[in-house]
Amino acid sequence: MELIFWRPNTKKEDTSKKEQIPKVRDMFGVLKIRDLWLIIIFVMFTTTFFTVFDQQMFPDFYTRLFATPELGQRMYGILNSVQVFTEALMMSLVPILMKKIGVRNSLLLGVALMFVRIGACGLLHDPLAISFIKVFQAIEVPLFLLSIFRYFNIHFDPKLSATLYMIGFQVASQVGQILLSTPLGTLRDRVGYSDTFYVIALIVLTAGIYAFFVLKKDPPKKVNE
Repeated sequence: MELIFWRPNTKKEDTSKKEQIPKVRDMFGVLKIRDLWLIIIFVMFTTTFFTVFDQQMFPDFYTRLFATPELGQRMYGILNSVQVFTEALMMSLVPILMKKIGVRNSLLLGVALMFVRIGACGLLHDPLAISFIKVFQAIEVPLFLLSIFRYFNIHFDPKLSATLYMIGFQVASQVGQILLSTPLGTLRDRVGYSDTFYVIALIVLTAGIYAFFVLKKDPPKKVNE
């Protein structure tokens, strides 16, 4: 009989759900977190180059390696398609790698690949070799996207992980693009692509060294969740 007249106590459940929803004050409060600003600096001088280098500079640089602009554009289209499919595949494999080597090491690996790829584009002039090097980006992108989100989740309040990701990754990348596009574009006009790529690679290397010291090590229990 007691079961017939029993009513679930939803007040506690509703209260706990409300407590889990971050308030606007909490979202703006993340800007006071020192560790967030350390990540913003790292992002601004690494993932920014997915736009500045890969979208603004590389297409024109790559198409000039071929006999005609038409052939270069056709080959770039093929290369871009291969990269997109490879990147989709790596999105499913990177989480496995991330569990093996950890979130922090995955981010550092992404920086290392970016340094090698951009530096090699300045050093090499063979279209086939550069095409091979460019596909490395299909590994870099998942390493950065998945690892940085996981980093926010294990080192910050999980309730604010989406907000932190938006500010620390998306916004920081856009700000970095605004700050670096013009000076690097001017540098390219003055010294050419190869030397500009060396400068970008040096910036990435510096950011990697910086990240080695400021990125927190993974909490053992949370990495394997």
